[in-house]
Amino acid sequence: MYSLRSRIYSRTFQRLPALNFIPARTAIIPSRTTAHKRKRRIKDVSASDLNLKGVGKTDTKTLEFKLKQLQEFTRNIREQIKLSESNRKKNDELNNQIGPSEDNDDQNSSAIFNDLIASASSPTTSKDPKNLSSIIMAAQPKESNKLLPDIIRKRINDDAFVLASLMDKSHQNWNGIISKLHHSELRLKEVPIMVLKKWLLAKCDWLSFENIENLDQMLLERVDGDISRFSYPMYNCLFSNLSKLKAGQDHERILEKMKELLQRYDQTRETHTTEVFEMNQFILNCCIKYSSKALSFENMNYFLSKFKEDYGITPNRQNYTTIIQFYTKIGVSKQAWDVFDTMKFLSKSHEPDVVTYNSVLHLCNRDRDYARAIDLFQEMSDKNVQPNAQTLNIMAKTLARASADSMTSENKAESLRLLGWKYIHQIEDTFHTKHTEVPFYHTLEAMMALAAYDGDVGLARALYYKYTTQRYRQLVKKLTYSSDIRKVWQYALDPRLFNYLLLAYSKFDSTSLPILMGYEQGIKLRRNIMNSVDYTVRQSGDDGINNQLPMLPVVDLNQPWQVLAESRALWQFNLEYGGLYDLRQKPHDLTQENLENIRLGSNTLEEFKLKILHKIAQWKSKEVNHAVLNPVSLTSFLTIPIRLGDEKEFLLRFETFCFQQQEFDSVIEQLYNGFLQIDKGSHPVSDHIKDISMDSEDDSNAKMAYIASMKHKILASCATYELMMKAAATFGDSKLATKAWKYRGDFRKTLAFKNLNIAEKNQRDSEFAALMVSFFANQGMYADALGIIMTSQRFIDWKYDMVRALHQGLIKIEDEKSAKILLEIVNKKSPILNIEEHIKELNF
Repeated sequence: MYSLRSRIYSRTFQRLPALNFIPARTAIIPSRTTAHKRKRRIKDVSASDLNLKGVGKTDTKTLEFKLKQLQEFTRNIREQIKLSESNRKKNDELNNQIGPSEDNDDQNSSAIFNDLIASASSPTTSKDPKNLSSIIMAAQPKESNKLLPDIIRKRINDDAFVLASLMDKSHQNWNGIISKLHHSELRLKEVPIMVLKKWLLAKCDWLSFENIENLDQMLLERVDGDISRFSYPMYNCLFSNLSKLKAGQDHERILEKMKELLQRYDQTRETHTTEVFEMNQFILNCCIKYSSKALSFENMNYFLSKFKEDYGITPNRQNYTTIIQFYTKIGVSKQAWDVFDTMKFLSKSHEPDVVTYNSVLHLCNRDRDYARAIDLFQEMSDKNVQPNAQTLNIMAKTLARASADSMTSENKAESLRLLGWKYIHQIEDTFHTKHTEVPFYHTLEAMMALAAYDGDVGLARALYYKYTTQRYRQLVKKLTYSSDIRKVWQYALDPRLFNYLLLAYSKFDSTSLPILMGYEQGIKLRRNIMNSVDYTVRQSGDDGINNQLPMLPVVDLNQPWQVLAESRALWQFNLEYGGLYDLRQKPHDLTQENLENIRLGSNTLEEFKLKILHKIAQWKSKEVNHAVLNPVSLTSFLTIPIRLGDEKEFLLRFETFCFQQQEFDSVIEQLYNGFLQIDKGSHPVSDHIKDISMDSEDDSNAKMAYIASMKHKILASCATYELMMKAAATFGDSKLATKAWKYRGDFRKTLAFKNLNIAEKNQRDSEFAALMVSFFANQGMYADALGIIMTSQRFIDWKYDMVRALHQGLIKIEDEKSAKILLEIVNKKSPILNIEEHIKELNF
């Protein structure tokens, strides 16, 4: 039976006369001339765009467009001023700084805006049109006076410099202001205290150590050397700037400066007990904050003891949180947990807040203690401590790391990763409307960690591609970085995210299903992320910024060769700063003549070696991205071919990016001795020298190539040799196992191994011995495996997990005698336990 619609069609066609077939045509209807044209958007306007040079006075459209650009530019300036001012006020309230600024910067920004608009309101009638730079420079004295008081501005005597240094309040250059003042004749002499307090001490920030010293010197001059007149705002400013310095080689000088300021305060208290301000928590926090940066346990205890004994100040919640973060950095978990537990039993004001909980959750993440992390998260809920996005990120990363193997996850790896994604969805549901509260990078890192440990290569590479390309495009648009593409790539190529991507490659399994594919919300999230990535760069826009990562133009990888090829290409791309340098190319200053000159300037082999190492360090800093080339990333990179079963690729990667200390020392010694023999010859036998050079030309080129390759190689360590042994066990290669055994034996004689503490040496020896036993057991060489255990039982505490493969092999071949010996060694009790058992037997 036909449907009603089909019957109607058939009757209609029966009534029509027979017609010849006419092909369908497409009619193009032109749009009306009265249609609205697409408006030209005005954004990202720079000062150079406002130049009126070459624009005719009668060209009203161009002049009107220039005026709109000017309005857009000044609007952006006004918004930046307001934003930076609001941020500064928040920081002032947070730091409890005395003497808040009362200047009306909103009015200042409005005045600047109105002046600029008024100056550019009639471009067609101006005989001498000016760009924005000239307008701003014309208003220098007026506006610079609003940034600094007149008495200080006149001593600097450079309004253009003041305006350039302080106009952008989000990036103010107070170092330049202090330096100019220090080189002036009057410095801060006779400057009213209220002016100092309001305009300088309350705003001066992020000074270098040199300028902190200069400021301290000028303040002492201002009070005529009378330390009793050295007020709290002066101490506050100095301590605040000292605490924000980076911990480096000068950290001892910075800590000594803090102690010097405290001694100055103590001297004032001894002579003027009634006029001196009381020491407070803010200065204590500055002291322990920098001690934490410097990882100085001694100075941390010094400041805590001094403030408690001399000033009667005990740590508050913020101080305790800083202490916990310090213990976390130096790896002292027990003390950190003790401080955290102490905070719970102090006053209500000491109870842990969300920042404190995040600090101890970092401890759980480092120790892969997922059970304690879950308990802490539940404790936050019980105590009505609202978790923020950072809390959820730490929870997701902790669960991801805990799922790394069956031991840490207690055979719950998939369940832990599923729970980790639930925290990511909670971030998505809770904070999606509050973009300022979401730490984007940390959320991305947590997602990368979950995808990496799950072996979800498709999601991991999509996240990495999305972040890196967007980061590159953002940086290349900024004039600050666009002049140096190497610096752009240095900031765009993130080593931590890249290591997660390498980890995902190493766990690739085409037969496993990603955990996100098991439920609807996960499927939607994964699909949206992967579909938003265009590996062919067709959607990159028309801005000309289309530098592409060397990734295969497919949404997901499904073959091992694809993973190997892409991981190799990305590794090379990261090391070469986006392809700016060629790792295979020899450094231009590595020549036979230069090596001979280095040898002539060296009196001993050690001096020659140090100079060569210095030259290699220069090549590394200039031509190789060593933020990516680190032991952690290299281990992940070498693990990929082991997991995918490609021995040839593993050996190629190992030989290209690893070197042995003994081989390097041998090459240096041969180069030194070869030059030494040439030096001992005399000029009349130059033909003989030429013959020697010709005979050894190939060998010399090989040595120079080896020296050149050192710029992209890392010294093999205990972890590297353990990786070699794992590869030997995976591939069943006895030659590789022998080489690993020999290399590690030579490595144990080097300073790198001797400098390890005894506990770490024993742990590393135990792990390598266990790998050797596992290799021999997998090869059926049970006697050799048992021999290693029997000869090392005095030094290694053998556990069953370390000998499981050997025991199962002995049971399989029914060697009960050897299995009994093995179990006796594994179950051997310590001498103390044996004595205790004998005592119990004698006690009738």
